[in-house]
Amino acid sequence: MNKYLMNKEDLRKGLYFLFIFISTTVFFTTIHPVTVISGDDWINLSTGRPAIPEWNGFNPIKVLPEISFPFFGNISSSIMMLFGFNFFEAIAYTTAILIAILVVAFLYQLYMLYREKTIFSEYTSFILVSFYFLCLFGMFRTLNNNNSPYMLWEQNITCYYHYIIPALLNGIMSLFLIRKSDSLDTFFKEHSVLNVITLLLIYLSIFSNIFASIFLAVVCGAVILFSLLKLKFDFIRTIKKHPLHVLTLIVWLISAIFEMNGGRADRMAKDHLEIHATVKSLFSLLSLIDLLFLSIIMTGVAVGLFVYIFKRNEASHCTRRYVFWVVVLSGIITSIGLLLICAKASPGYATRPAAMWGLFMFMIIAGSLGLGYLLTRFLLLHYVAAIVLLCLVNTTTGQKNSLRESHNGNVTFNVANAIGQNIIDQVKAAENENKRSMILYVPKGDNKDNWPFPITRGKAISETLKSNGIINKNIQIEIVPDKKLNIQFDMPM
Repeated sequence: MNKYLMNKEDLRKGLYFLFIFISTTVFFTTIHPVTVISGDDWINLSTGRPAIPEWNGFNPIKVLPEISFPFFGNISSSIMMLFGFNFFEAIAYTTAILIAILVVAFLYQLYMLYREKTIFSEYTSFILVSFYFLCLFGMFRTLNNNNSPYMLWEQNITCYYHYIIPALLNGIMSLFLIRKSDSLDTFFKEHSVLNVITLLLIYLSIFSNIFASIFLAVVCGAVILFSLLKLKFDFIRTIKKHPLHVLTLIVWLISAIFEMNGGRADRMAKDHLEIHATVKSLFSLLSLIDLLFLSIIMTGVAVGLFVYIFKRNEASHCTRRYVFWVVVLSGIITSIGLLLICAKASPGYATRPAAMWGLFMFMIIAGSLGLGYLLTRFLLLHYVAAIVLLCLVNTTTGQKNSLRESHNGNVTFNVANAIGQNIIDQVKAAENENKRSMILYVPKGDNKDNWPFPITRGKAISETLKSNGIINKNIQIEIVPDKKLNIQFDMPM
């Protein structure tokens, strides 16, 4: 009987996450596709790097983004274009599928955390995971004129690989390490393909970017700290109980040293931390949170704090209390860490949901744990939760406020696609005429270097097109801005 019920739950779980995958894929292929438009996109598609951190490199620890973007670019040009897509559509749809897979993996880990560690019912777990899924798209949906950001928003496709994908992967591994916090003591004594994959994913998570990897490190630190308290500061037993957490934390500290000695860190070095400006930037982002989402999250956090402090006997599972406090402590430390990173690098980072992912991830999960207790304690709330979820779906999908485009200049995918295709057409026409050099006309950008179409990216465009099989040989490209193209493509200057 139990096997039959488990099979039924597996079926429902499979259908649910298939729906999540399809919904996310549709969003990033139809509603808000993201593709190549800026100079950073062109250069990052053609620039590779070693799959190990580079001492004194410009981005010393960005292994994941800087090897994945060219890799999936080549996948797009060699496979997706066979189905009739142009180069830019192929990259957009490949990226959409990749993000959808990571969103499903992240929410699946969250679901399993609720089912295995906090012992919530199947129904409650689905409700809480659905709430998080809606937060990804609807939590900041408050501004008109295509200006509302969302948790999966970034300003160009390069930043998707540098911030969104690392945030999702670090989120996946953070939830995994919380979920498995008491069952990894024999990890290095067992040799399996799953263990190798786990270590590889942790490696890629840490060596992705500092904004994402910090909350993975903090989770490991929180788990180790609670274990030390439980074992009365017996360090040897704690290390033996959590070897993977300890290793992850040590490797992260090494990555932080690499990052502090990198070229980007040196460029952004300041004599002081811009704490005030960073806090102001963060509050400008927090002020965009929809009132309904905020009320639900804060209610859950308040309930969680009350229950797991004052109602210890009513919290029927001690692991539920443990997960709540790991999440709360991790959220507090991560928030402080992210603020300091932004204050050192640039306060503007604090206005980007992807950079502040760790703060929102822990905040939403802490609120969900409180809501989960209410749903478990008061069964009547199951019906109320369904109505509230319907209201959140309406808020997320309503037409009153629209979401920000993910291309520089806030242009649509169709505009970005048309500009990019015009660039390819010019280059291919020059190649067909056997030219060794050419003038490439692009829309007029800013007055500094013509961003987002920098005049210095001619070599990058040529190399990207050649490495992806669009042209057969490199061609010397001189980029010239042309205001007529702004009018032709409705591209703002």
